[in-house]
Amino acid sequence: MELPKGFYANGWYAGIKKNTNSKDFGFIFSETLASASGVFTQNKFVGNPIIVGREHIKNGKLQCIVVNSGNSNVATGREGLKLAYDTCKWTAKSLKIKPEDVLPSSTGVIGKKLDSKVIENACSKIPHYLDRKPLDFAEAILTTDRFPKTGYYSNEAYTIAGFAKGAGMIHPNMATMLAYIITDVKISSSDLRRLIHFVANKTFNRISVDSDTSTSDTFVIMANGKSKQAISYPIEEWKKLFSFTKKQFLLLINYSNEENKDLLKEVKREVFRGIHFTEESKDFLLNVLGLSMQLAKKIVSDGEGSTKIFRVNVLNAPTAKIAEKIGRSIINSPLIKTAIFGGDPNWGRFLMGIGKVVDAHFDISKIKLYCNQKEFYPKIMDLEEMSEYFKQKEIYIDIDLNQGNANESFWGCDLNYDYVKINSEYTT
Repeated sequence: MELPKGFYANGWYAGIKKNTNSKDFGFIFSETLASASGVFTQNKFVGNPIIVGREHIKNGKLQCIVVNSGNSNVATGREGLKLAYDTCKWTAKSLKIKPEDVLPSSTGVIGKKLDSKVIENACSKIPHYLDRKPLDFAEAILTTDRFPKTGYYSNEAYTIAGFAKGAGMIHPNMATMLAYIITDVKISSSDLRRLIHFVANKTFNRISVDSDTSTSDTFVIMANGKSKQAISYPIEEWKKLFSFTKKQFLLLINYSNEENKDLLKEVKREVFRGIHFTEESKDFLLNVLGLSMQLAKKIVSDGEGSTKIFRVNVLNAPTAKIAEKIGRSIINSPLIKTAIFGGDPNWGRFLMGIGKVVDAHFDISKIKLYCNQKEFYPKIMDLEEMSEYFKQKEIYIDIDLNQGNANESFWGCDLNYDYVKINSEYTT
């Protein structure tokens, strides 16, 4: 994995976690001040680093992100808030940058005080670890994750690298647990802000493991302009981007950094029909979107104890709000998640999941359901055939309401015994 020009990333064991063989502190640093934008959790018990991060990124600029795992610095009072500010001060001092250009992140146990001396010592050592070791950073931000989550895209003009962590407490209302994307393109903070909200809502904001929204959700993009590749999204053209036909929508969500040039041409032709972005700007949006989807899927596939993941497309709904409510109802249903785990083609549970959205108005008589593009309601699929689909590692469910133009897509995972075991022993 390669980092974009002008970026450094590393991670090491600083003394936060009990296990001395695991990394628990890391950073991303840009040689120059970068355009930046972020989205954060909507949980009311917000982590102290979120309070500081929101404040520091408000001007659309960052130069460094520091992350610790093993302790979330949530519900730790004024002392915890001071530590979040001090983390930025200590980092800034060691790197000779401004404290307000540093964004802090913490993840781990809620309600335990974080040792300030350990954090100060780690921040002061950043210059000694100023290296390009992205996998070490990816490992340093993990908690109950079974594997690090990274993504990468590069062409002759620019590079994009992505990192994420998350396995439990996954039901973001904005983005995801912790996710960072860095790139060397040249883009304004305002254009980056438009991009991150669009990407978050199509990827990280459409996944769920257990329907619990974290106190520390953070998704940040930094772009330092080192590659000189200019990217822009004029506001008047950007406004045209939010109404997709079923065909455009499916092309968009299925595209994930494909090497197939013919497919790329079709995606660009259909998705950006009537929208006047530069070709480079179109490509960049698709590449960030594809990379984010890769990271989001890795989070779902690493759902605590999970063995399978499933996608739910809600198509031709009366409104986007109705499509979203139905999609979230399906991916968060314990009955559906356990059926996915056992490979049980209990299609009646999908009807239940749709029907329990009682505050949305739609006609159930028009609905058709598909599994791996084969209809299973109202035409009932052979249960043995459907059972074979349910045994696969990735399962694709389409819910076609046939009564509108709104489309949404969601990813969830199965629910099994290990989820209960992991979360019953988390602090002990």
